[in-house]
Amino acid sequence: MTYSLYINGVYEDVLEEILKAQTSEPGLICYLQPYASDTIVRLAESPPTESDPVMLYISLTSSLPFVSYRTEIVGWENKAEIDSARLVKLNDHIKKYQPGETEIYMVGGNDKSSRNLISVRNMERIKIPIHVSSFVKLSNNQPLKPRTRSGGWSYIKEIPQWVGSIPVMAVEDELFQDLDQQVSASMQSTNESRAERLQAAAKYPESIQVVSKGFKRNADVVAEVLVRANGHCEKCGKEAPFKRAKDGTPYLEVHHKIMLSEGGEDTVENAIATCPNCHRELHFGE
Repeated sequence: MTYSLYINGVYEDVLEEILKAQTSEPGLICYLQPYASDTIVRLAESPPTESDPVMLYISLTSSLPFVSYRTEIVGWENKAEIDSARLVKLNDHIKKYQPGETEIYMVGGNDKSSRNLISVRNMERIKIPIHVSSFVKLSNNQPLKPRTRSGGWSYIKEIPQWVGSIPVMAVEDELFQDLDQQVSASMQSTNESRAERLQAAAKYPESIQVVSKGFKRNADVVAEVLVRANGHCEKCGKEAPFKRAKDGTPYLEVHHKIMLSEGGEDTVENAIATCPNCHRELHFGE
């Protein structure tokens, strides 16, 4: 599948009931029943399967600006086309695993027909809820906007699974400052005390989420500066130290003379192409 789905505003007790059931029986498939009468077109046109699922991100009725749960969609059905035998089986499942839902209901919001029955597995409560603006709509490549009322959905780009899953978070600048301070302190230690700490230290680092501020760069500025440099560092004048693996072009990095974080312009005039060594010197050298 080439898309993910966002549903705006689901009652948390519905999701918690599914989470509890699937925790008790891993791999169990449960059901979501959006109130909307409109068909979720992409699910209907190409229903997900257990071998080819679609990721679903969900905000709560009590916290619309944040995605608090995610799960895999592994099936879709049009309720109007469900036969009686299938309906009995579905309702037996609801009574056993999702009793809060009572049954497969055929009428949703505003007394209109409830059309979409979504099969889900691996429900997950996100440890650090993700603001909806972190998701990009496929229709216009723009961030999602928080809504003030529940209802509706959007087709979005999937984000990495680790986002929201790692409970420890740090600000990037503070993380690097703290590391610099610890390195300085370690350099002042004796060889013996440092060796003792290394012997007791964990071999693999703890995973954390890092929050940082970035800038949406102008690709034309980067391209124009690289063309101007013609494979040579514009600080030291030497040829690029190696070729890019993806396309064989000279590897140079584009540096802003007045950094964007200090109010510099993202323009050709304020940028130069540098080799990695010169780029590091411009940022960290004397």
